[in-house]
Amino acid sequence: MKNLDEEAIEGLVQTFVDGWNAADGSTCALPFAAGADFTAITGLKVQGREVIAKGHDEILSTIYRGSRNFAKVESIRFLRADVAVADVTFRFIGDVHPFGLEGSSCGLVCTKEDGAWSIAVFRNMIPFTRPTAGPVERELMAEH
Repeated sequence: MKNLDEEAIEGLVQTFVDGWNAADGSTCALPFAAGADFTAITGLKVQGREVIAKGHDEILSTIYRGSRNFAKVESIRFLRADVAVADVTFRFIGDVHPFGLEGSSCGLVCTKEDGAWSIAVFRNMIPFTRPTAGPVERELMAEH
């Protein structure tokens, strides 16, 4: 059974997805802390809710136009009562798959201040299987 903090963190992710699916960068940026760190799948690093909003407005009206997203929070681990790390899988749903991508994997650091959670760090990546994976990697991938 999820506690209120886990539900709040899942709500942050859902707000981001709702903003994506509405092609609204401002809504995408709502769950982020004012000075949040954001790393895009390209490796581009930005800081701050305002630039996160502007960047999403731009990509959602151009290269990701018409795409729809779905998120699954894979895990949440509390480092302290006010700091949590979450692993999230994003998947494109529908017919629009920019660059042929099926989705991405994201690591979040969420913090709680004055009773409210926000995303402080967002690191997005495109997972892939390398052809020469070693035995440990193959075993770990088989578990998932």
